[in-house]
Amino acid sequence: MTGSYFYNFVSFVQSLTPLVFWMLGIVIGTASVACCYFGVNALYRSRLMADMPTSKLRSAAQGYIEVQGWAQMMPGEPIYAPLSGMPCVWYSYKVEETGDSSGGGRGWTTLESGVSDAIFYLVDQTGKCVIDPDGAEVTPSVKVRWRGNTRRPMIAPKKTSVWSMLFHAGSFRFTECRIHEYDPLYAIGQFTGVGGSEQASIKEATGDLLSLWKRDRGGLLQRFDANRDGQIDLDEWENVRLAAEKQAISNLYESQQHPEINLLKKPADGRTFILSSSSQDHVIAVNRRKAVLGIVGFLGFGLALAWSVKQRFG
Repeated sequence: MTGSYFYNFVSFVQSLTPLVFWMLGIVIGTASVACCYFGVNALYRSRLMADMPTSKLRSAAQGYIEVQGWAQMMPGEPIYAPLSGMPCVWYSYKVEETGDSSGGGRGWTTLESGVSDAIFYLVDQTGKCVIDPDGAEVTPSVKVRWRGNTRRPMIAPKKTSVWSMLFHAGSFRFTECRIHEYDPLYAIGQFTGVGGSEQASIKEATGDLLSLWKRDRGGLLQRFDANRDGQIDLDEWENVRLAAEKQAISNLYESQQHPEINLLKKPADGRTFILSSSSQDHVIAVNRRKAVLGIVGFLGFGLALAWSVKQRFG
């Protein structure tokens, strides 16, 4: 029986027109390359997390670092997840619709989706830093998916149950991911200071002010055109420069009265920015499994392509 299936498949490959064969070959080859990229990328991430030492916030050096702690909401207006209305520090959501209320085979159309970009704190035993989640690859602590009959759900489940998956109903599907306050948080990203003593020099700050003032020619003439001839001559320009330098010194002094705020964000050079409510060991294990799947897929598709070419051309 197996030999018969094998013979039929060989006959199928040999019967394809050259155009169809090569189109199929391109698809298989592309899938192989995609699996290779997926696997190598996952392997790189697992090695990155395994090899990078975990820093304490109090002693962390500015740069690309790994930290662990827990999430904390910042003072001010709280963050609420759009579908469940639950307070959290981060969320993502999606609302989809299908023409078949039983969910059978019509496909889903995304009506709306969104991701929180509000900042929050990561706190450890030594201090805290601000997290800017924009551009992060997030592993949430909660992910729920459920069905409903209206575009906005009346009530959201606390978790996705087996019952809801087996006996779902409704033409709308809702997906919501959240990180709650005090959830454990593991992060890799660019650690930098905002404010404090690391400010631009007086010369640079003066130049920035002069550039800003030049854009408002009317305001510049009103403040510094002493003879009212509609021009800023050399003597008047010197007064402009001195005023800008004085303002720059005042601004720098004011900024140094405020403590430095530490910020963790996506690196400008495109390196991986990870936020995860799962432990470091769990994230590493997940990426290693992805790496294995990617490499297996690469080898499987690659061997299938090589075998098909051999059967076709001998």
